Amino acid sequence: MKKMIVIIILLSLTFVVLGCSTDQQSSLRLSDERIKELRQEYPLSDGRFDYAQSIDVPFEQILERSDSVIIAEVVKQNENFQSTLSSEPGTPEGDLAEKDKEQGVQPYKPTFVSYKVRVKEIIVGEVVEETTDLFYNADFVGIEPDLKPGMTIVTSVKKGTAPEQKGSYSFTRYATYYVVDEKYVLSAYHGKTEEMRSFTNQIDGITLNNLIEQIRELWSNQQK
Repeated sequence: MKKMIVIIILLSLTFVVLGCSTDQQSSLRLSDERIKELRQEYPLSDGRFDYAQSIDVPFEQILERSDSVIIAEVVKQNENFQSTLSSEPGTPEGDLAEKDKEQGVQPYKPTFVSYKVRVKEIIVGEVVEETTDLFYNADFVGIEPDLKPGMTIVTSVKKGTAPEQKGSYSFTRYATYYVVDEKYVLSAYHGKTEEMRSFTNQIDGITLNNLIEQIRELWSNQQK
């Protein structure tokens, strides 16, 4: 009788352990059904535009050009602003500005979409103020992420260089992820190339902690 009781207890413990293991595994990634539901609120930035860059930029290359990668909560969308592009001699922008000057044409002054965000964590890179602005060229409205107040994102950022961009940072769909259901992430952009789609499909639905680990590893490898 005692032997039977011991067997029953051992079997019960086995089922409990297996159950916990299954629950733990299922919590490591969102289900396809849940991802589909969330895409109603967090759609992919797959718009097309004549001037849009046609070649995808891999996440690793974005990191190489970034000053930091942050987790930030969107506070509000600011008023669009205009900014003068860099016109340093020897740069493409500088050559274009010189050509415009010779032809008596006013220099190109693009408009930018801007968001005020509250930085919750700096994953890697330089210090970013707790409250700052993120921006992108308004020519890419419908292509870059359409952020809403209350959204939390993971994104790489680069300091603005023009006077009107001082204290602000540019960001891009190529390295932006929505934080959903408090601890998971969804890509803002899937890409057109097989390489890009393969990478973003691996990211979609994983935990925020998992993404943070990957970013830190990639960043560390680049610093070597």
